Amino acid sequence: MVTSVSKMSSKGQVVIPLDIRKRLGIEEGDNIKFIIDENGETKIEVVKKKAILDLFGVAKPKLDTSDFKKVLKDSLEERMESKSGDNFQ
Repeated sequence: MVTSVSKMSSKGQVVIPLDIRKRLGIEEGDNIKFIIDENGETKIEVVKKKAILDLFGVAKPKLDTSDFKKVLKDSLEERMESKSGDNFQ
């Protein structure tokens, strides 16, 4: 068992002690999930940051991407058309 104490700042911030971070494998960019059950027992879970490559293939493209140059050209044209409607005065 690892026990450690940390003090909360006036802004509600708490530093997670190094021994706890090491034990839980917490790294910069990870999220911490706080869970309080019906008995008031509090737990924390580490939600690991995702690398961009981990997300590859999650979303399916709306258009046919077999001709990537055409898709890129069409999207740039669409963006230019939408910007020409903006009024920056």
